[in-house]
Amino acid sequence: MDQAARPTEHTLRLRDGRTLAWAEHGDPDGWPVLGCHGSPSSRLERHVEDPADYRRWGVRFIVPDRPGFGRSDPHPGRRVADWPGDVAQLLDHLGVERCAAHSLSGGAAYALACAHALGERVTTVGILGGAPPPDVPWPWPRWIPGQLRAAVHRPGRLAAVLRPVFAPIGLRPAMIPRYLQLRLNAADRRVIGRPAVRRVLADTFTEGLRNGSAVLAEDRALLFRPWGFPLSEIGQQVHVWHGTQDWQVPVVLGQVLSAMLPRCSARWLPGEGHFLVFDHAEEVYAALRP
Repeated sequence: MDQAARPTEHTLRLRDGRTLAWAEHGDPDGWPVLGCHGSPSSRLERHVEDPADYRRWGVRFIVPDRPGFGRSDPHPGRRVADWPGDVAQLLDHLGVERCAAHSLSGGAAYALACAHALGERVTTVGILGGAPPPDVPWPWPRWIPGQLRAAVHRPGRLAAVLRPVFAPIGLRPAMIPRYLQLRLNAADRRVIGRPAVRRVLADTFTEGLRNGSAVLAEDRALLFRPWGFPLSEIGQQVHVWHGTQDWQVPVVLGQVLSAMLPRCSARWLPGEGHFLVFDHAEEVYAALRP
């Protein structure tokens, strides 16, 4: 990673003895935004090509590695609803009383879990390319294999089914952006085709999978199990951005998610894809400010 683009990086020993790693970009005195990274991803995830933008916007972007990703220790038997407990310890350690929560893709469940569990400590939530919990019937995309759909009804089997699916990803994670560039729609190909974006994605994917791809299978399996809290109890304003041509998380899933949230402002961006945040970051982070 370019030295000028490097965040500050830290670790924290949690009360149960696990290590939690996190990174920060931007203004140390700016408005704190908790980043709930995608799946796969890591504390190195950011949503701008030039990290100086965070400081220019007065944002303190704080991104912890979820258990097993990057340099955070695994948390055997964890659930989505356990994540806010780790986050609360991190915020206490940093002296952060209030923050926004922000997520890309698979991080949506974790950002919403923080909003539910931490109450007024989380002021608002931003979701980009997020999907709903399995509490409602999913409009399954055609590309999801039937064996995965069947395994969803047997949560204990799902991670085992997913491990061989994701195993090749763990071998060369730096190649994931190139693979996505070939598979996704024209808008995503254009975004990922920019060298700075491709470097950001390659760095965060590689770091996230430094311990192998089994953590990715576990993380994805958790998203298909009940998250442990009702979305109807989330009182914060939630902002949703979703591209109508998102191949990874079809827009219909974002529409289902937004309909389940009591206070939701949604933008459906025509022709945009999964990584639209790189073209709309200033708007997104402005919405997260108090």
